[in-house]
Amino acid sequence: MQLRALGRAPASPILSSQLADLLLALPTYHQLQEKALSHVPGAARPFPEARVLCLLTGERGCQVAGQLNEALRGSGLWDQLGKCCRGEQELLPGLLGLMGGVAGSASSGLGLGGGGVLWSQYWTLLWTACAQSLDLRLGPWRDPRAAAQQLSQALDQASLPQECEKELASLCHSLFHQSLIRSWDQVFCQALGSASDQSCLSSSSHTSELLQQLFPPLLDALQETKPGLLLCQPQGPAPLALGLCTLQTTLLWFWGRAQQHLAAWAPGSFLLLIQKDLPPVLGQAEALSSLASEERLALEVEQQLGLEIRKLTIQIQLLPEESLSLFFQECHKQATQGFELHMPRGRYWRHRLCPELPSIPSEYAGFVVRTVLEPVLQGLQGLSPPAQAPALVQALTAILDAWLDHILTHGIRFSLQGALQLRQDFGVVGELLEEERWGLSPELRQSLLMLSVFQRLDGALLCLLQQPLPRTQGHRRPPCCCACNEVQTSELPSSSLNSLESLEPPLRPGAPPAQTAQLLNTLWGEGPSPEAYLVGNQQAWLALRQHQRRPWWHLPFLSCLETSPES
Repeated sequence: MQLRALGRAPASPILSSQLADLLLALPTYHQLQEKALSHVPGAARPFPEARVLCLLTGERGCQVAGQLNEALRGSGLWDQLGKCCRGEQELLPGLLGLMGGVAGSASSGLGLGGGGVLWSQYWTLLWTACAQSLDLRLGPWRDPRAAAQQLSQALDQASLPQECEKELASLCHSLFHQSLIRSWDQVFCQALGSASDQSCLSSSSHTSELLQQLFPPLLDALQETKPGLLLCQPQGPAPLALGLCTLQTTLLWFWGRAQQHLAAWAPGSFLLLIQKDLPPVLGQAEALSSLASEERLALEVEQQLGLEIRKLTIQIQLLPEESLSLFFQECHKQATQGFELHMPRGRYWRHRLCPELPSIPSEYAGFVVRTVLEPVLQGLQGLSPPAQAPALVQALTAILDAWLDHILTHGIRFSLQGALQLRQDFGVVGELLEEERWGLSPELRQSLLMLSVFQRLDGALLCLLQQPLPRTQGHRRPPCCCACNEVQTSELPSSSLNSLESLEPPLRPGAPPAQTAQLLNTLWGEGPSPEAYLVGNQQAWLALRQHQRRPWWHLPFLSCLETSPES
């Protein structure tokens, strides 16, 4: 009790004298204790040097913590630190002189660095007790990070002994680690319980913002950690363990949210999640992985955590690619369902060639294409062209692939009139991309129209348009004439879908076959290498033509049995 009371008293020469009086009585106390133990075993405990140091430093550490706590609330922390060091300097000579073996050196005047091992032990125990008491005084309602920053600044300003700086630096790191654990835990719990997950162009989703807030404290902790700084490892999980947990949660949340948006067919929310919310998190994850892979991680458990962090970072880096692949599948599914329900079949595509060529797309084409593509364009509004391009490439390829697959799967047969109508229907895609309300740059639109899927559309149309020209009633030839001579095929184009946009002038009743062929030839223009624009499954598309050349034995009036190069 007397040692504790003296430990609470301010450092002064009087306190040193009182300690001297008390510690001089310890040998007598130990002699009496030996006699008492012979009669009552365990009745009293001895007071060796270690116990005396613990009692004194425990009480004095609480006093120093109280003084620092007051200074943290106001200003002049580095002045307070200097006062504490000078006070302990005044107290130490008397303490060291009475602990044994150093009385001579104490009488000659001791500095803060004197006293050898005893001084180092006293200083270490003092600031350990100070840190424990200061942690309790700060409490859960005050941020230990701010206290650590103030204390760190005071260390840079004040001139303190090496032992003091070492212990206070360890105290700063301990407080910083506590702040990290506390703030990370609060934000992590908010992220897990967040119900607001909608994002817009002006702000990211609430959960995404919370996940982003988990990274900066972890990065700061890994950057500020110095080998050999800490005398004892702070309690609680290491920053690497928190980083691993953060990456796992981030990966699961983004992947799960992307699947939910696509399952509900909300492409706008999906695209904002992948193109807007994910890139900042991806950058933070890469920075964390870079710090976790440094050579300074000496412990085996740290190396293992760093390896797991790098693996998770690679998975997060693959999220955009995997998400766009899932986006392609869902776009293809939505388009396939739309064509199954709304695209007509049968006679709609087998009408005879009319004098007025088709100039208006079919109703189904605009409905299906806009149903699938418009939400995508809306979700990409406001994003940069590099962010818009990947999603538009996937969406356009999926829609047009689904369109072509639907025709082939159901074996829809086309007359020349039907093929021209299908060409108008395909043009809906380009018209939608040209609308100014989407804000697509001309360069982006041009690059989209050069996609290979548009060349496949060209090839399919070329196959369907390879049909015999119809006869005109005004120039009917005798049945005995070879009909093969009137079977003409159109020239194949060498450019993209843009070469199929003009067919002028319109067919007129009674036009001679030569003029009719010339009008159809204007559809293609001139160009080399027509094979480059044929689809890979051109035989399947050629089989969908309604008017195909029949073998000679099926021709009416078997009077012309000779074959010509045109046949």
